[in-house]
Amino acid sequence: DGSGGEKARGESGLGPSRSNMGHGWAFLKNPTERDVRGKKRRRKALDKPLSDFKYLVVLDFEWTCDDRRRVAPSEIIEFPSVLVKTTYPPMVVSEFQTYCRPTVNPTLSTFCKHLTGISQEDVDRGVSLHRALDLHAQWLRENGLATGAPGGAGLDLDLDGRDWATVTWGDSDIMTTLRNECTAKGLPFPAHFGKWINLKVLFQRHYKREAKGGLKACVESCCGGNSFEGRPHSGIVDSRNTAKIVMHMLRTGFRFRANTRGFGPDGLAWGQQRRKK
Repeated sequence: DGSGGEKARGESGLGPSRSNMGHGWAFLKNPTERDVRGKKRRRKALDKPLSDFKYLVVLDFEWTCDDRRRVAPSEIIEFPSVLVKTTYPPMVVSEFQTYCRPTVNPTLSTFCKHLTGISQEDVDRGVSLHRALDLHAQWLRENGLATGAPGGAGLDLDLDGRDWATVTWGDSDIMTTLRNECTAKGLPFPAHFGKWINLKVLFQRHYKREAKGGLKACVESCCGGNSFEGRPHSGIVDSRNTAKIVMHMLRTGFRFRANTRGFGPDGLAWGQQRRKK
């Protein structure tokens, strides 16, 4: 009868039957990724805590340009990097720099030479972008940031569990300039440039103000007057001075734990941009 039917579902009529309990609570569903992460992928207690990056590769490319006409595609003419150790005391532990030879627009404009301080002789003696990427990958290996034998554009790097990130002053170096040139020249895009930190975003988060006035003004605003060293718009000089901001942030308590931008499986860029009023 009706009462017997209720009892069949459990002793009280409210809980699971003993037969179901005996099969490991099979009626309960396993938690989904959304249950763990939340609708907007906010971190929850079951997530593995983020670890601080142990090293930061700070880079600032220089590329072909002109003030009279559009130069397309932009081609990298200086490929520098500065390696910062984040553990206390933070410091620069290695540098990389090479000039690249443009092939689509091999002759530098007068504007480009004046802006960057790079001469025509510098780029004429430079290497191809493909070779520069391979040399950079070799430098990463020499500094213990990657493993694997050299193999063309650094695509053989073992990036599993990597404890370092690339840092740029803005998104254009990697998101547009490097990717567009690789596409235009039929070069595979190196996987280790697939995500990066836009320091302007974290500058605003740490100092509670926008990164205004250019790199030189931002360096001197946090590191003191006359702290910018060298010629602005030199790739290696800008990389060194960007590294100064990184080290000042580390000394004043900031922890670098996550990238701000990257490319998804669809090739589109994801992540946070610098907030604009």
